[in-house]
Amino acid sequence: MGKPKKKHRGHYCRICGEHKSNEKFSGSGHVAHICKACTKKSPAKKSEDMTINKLHGMMFRYLNESEIKWLKNRRNDSRPEVQELAQQVFEEKFPRQVRNEIKARLHIKSIVFHIRGEVYDSYGDEYIINAEFTADTSGTIVKKAFDESEAVTTEENVDIGAKAIRKIFNIIVHNYDISFWDTDLCHEISYVPDIDLLQEYRYGDDFEDLEGNALMEGDDSELPREIADVPINRVPSWSVEIKYKNGTERKTKGYDYIPDPVLELFDDFDSYFLKEDLSDDEFDE
Repeated sequence: MGKPKKKHRGHYCRICGEHKSNEKFSGSGHVAHICKACTKKSPAKKSEDMTINKLHGMMFRYLNESEIKWLKNRRNDSRPEVQELAQQVFEEKFPRQVRNEIKARLHIKSIVFHIRGEVYDSYGDEYIINAEFTADTSGTIVKKAFDESEAVTTEENVDIGAKAIRKIFNIIVHNYDISFWDTDLCHEISYVPDIDLLQEYRYGDDFEDLEGNALMEGDDSELPREIADVPINRVPSWSVEIKYKNGTERKTKGYDYIPDPVLELFDDFDSYFLKEDLSDDEFDE
C-alpha cells in the first residue's frame, strides 16, 4: 500500500496576499505567485496592491534597517491609499519617533495655563491653588490668583527674557509632551459630557425625585427625564491653551486629579514668583 498523496493547499498570491486553490493559478502564475485575477490587473494596480500587501505584512514583525527606510519613503508615496497605510504602520511600529517628528515642528507662541486644586510646596506641605499663568515669546509671564468665586485676587508679572522663555517652551513641548496631554492625561476623566454620570456623582449620596421620593445611592430606579436633563457643571482642575507659531491651536483640560506633568509645569511657572526667605543676617539688619 503506497503512501497517501500530499494534498496541496494552494498557493499564495503576492499581489493580493491571499491563499488560493491551484485552480486559481495559471501555469506561469504558480511560479510567479500571481493568481489569475491579479494577472488581469494593470501594471500600476499590481504594483499598488503588492505594496499594500507588503505594508500589511510589516505590521506584526521585526523590520531591518532597509525595510524601515522603505517604510518611511512610502509615507510620501504619490498613491493616497499607500501613503495612508504606510503612515498607520509607521505610527504603530514607531510611536515614539512619530511623536518626536511632530514635536520638532511645534514652537509655542503663547500659552495660558490654569490650575485648581491641591499642590505641595518645597517642604511637602499641601495647599490649595487656583491660579492662571500666561506667557508668550516676549518673555513676560503673568500670574493671576483667584478666589472661590473665580474673582481675581492678585495679579503679578515677571519678565524673564525671550531666550529664557524659549527654553521653557522647548521643555514644555519636548520634555512634558504637552501636545499629547489630551491622549496621555485625559483618557481616564470621570467627567464625560456625552455620558450621564451615575446619580451619586450628580446629586450626592441621596436626593429626591420630582414627587419627593427619596432616591438613595444604589437605587436602580430609572431617573426622571427632567432630572437627567439637568446640566452638569464641573470646573476643570487644570486647563491649557496653546498657540503655535505655525498657526495651530490646542486646548486641553482635565478633571479631578492633577497629573505629575501638570504639577511640574505649575512648579516651573510658579518658581518665578516665589519670594526668597530672608536669611538670619538680613533679618537682624
